[in-house]
Amino acid sequence: QALRYRPSGQKPTMRAVDLDAFRGWLQRYFDAWASNDPDRVSSLFAEDAVYSYGPFREETRGRDAIVRAWVEGGVPSELRTDVEPIAVAGDRGVAHWRVSFRDGSGSAIEMDGILVCDFDEAGRCVLHREWYDRHDPPS
Repeated sequence: QALRYRPSGQKPTMRAVDLDAFRGWLQRYFDAWASNDPDRVSSLFAEDAVYSYGPFREETRGRDAIVRAWVEGGVPSELRTDVEPIAVAGDRGVAHWRVSFRDGSGSAIEMDGILVCDFDEAGRCVLHREWYDRHDPPS
């Protein structure tokens, strides 16, 4: 059995995730980003969820903090998203995503990444980890 990273104090979950359930969660995730609706964002995460933006950035801990950080970021203009579930195993789903948008100055931004999520028995994310690269193409 693979060693599983869990933030301190977080218990393993028991819910098996299937591909259709994960695909639906991903759709709600990107819809929440496009809407920037705090209730939609909140519905995705467990109360004690951890949101990791990569190995060298500080994690956001707790649903309320995740929602606050998400909503404060706003919706970028010309947001386009594409996501493909890659795998599900046990309580974990893995996906590849791509987004493009314009930042506050109007510059084009492209991002490409991998998302790994662990879920609780209610289908809410308890551990969200992503790794991505960002490209700022010439305007």
